[in-house]
Amino acid sequence: MEWVKPYEDDDQFEDNLDGSVNFNIKKFIPEAKVAKKYSILTEFFLLLGAQHCDAVTSLYVPNKIDKQVVEEIMMHFYDTKVVLENGLPTEIMLRKPNQESLTWIRTKKTNPIIKGLFGSSNKEYVWKPVKLYKVLPEYIAQYDDPEFDKVLECLKHTSPGPTTTLSLSSWTFKESLKENLAIRYLAHTCKNLCLYIDDENNIIAIKLDFY
Repeated sequence: MEWVKPYEDDDQFEDNLDGSVNFNIKKFIPEAKVAKKYSILTEFFLLLGAQHCDAVTSLYVPNKIDKQVVEEIMMHFYDTKVVLENGLPTEIMLRKPNQESLTWIRTKKTNPIIKGLFGSSNKEYVWKPVKLYKVLPEYIAQYDDPEFDKVLECLKHTSPGPTTTLSLSSWTFKESLKENLAIRYLAHTCKNLCLYIDDENNIIAIKLDFY
């Protein structure tokens, strides 16, 4: 297919840890006065986490957890842990989406980008070797979604570097996929959009290069 080409993954991240770092992992216990709030961030992270029963989603935070992240994301998971380095939060691990929150989200109209990403059915997946392909934006019709821009900004600020990977369970590599609204949006808002494709044409993940 002309709209993708093989791509070499050359991501390199510096390891800034030294022997003085003290790690600790604590279960997140919200304060009684903290209430759940729903937003497009809630919708995105719940449906991302609901694809697989044991999926863990990590958010990286610069020594501080914003109130919005607590109310709109963390409060909607049963099992949330916080990684502390020298007493300061650096990572949030989200597991087991709250079923009440999921039910509420699923009664509402799904954002078209989120619907394009996660679909309505999930496939059980057994790991196989994959190849990486870059989507060529010049072959993709652009789609804009100002609401989903908020999710993209959140991903940029909670990723460990200038790139992130999202697991998927409903995509198959075929020509019609280029019309998927998530493809049409991400191909033009990210520096690179890449697909991890196995030998059965299952797309198991996408890689977003922000810068």
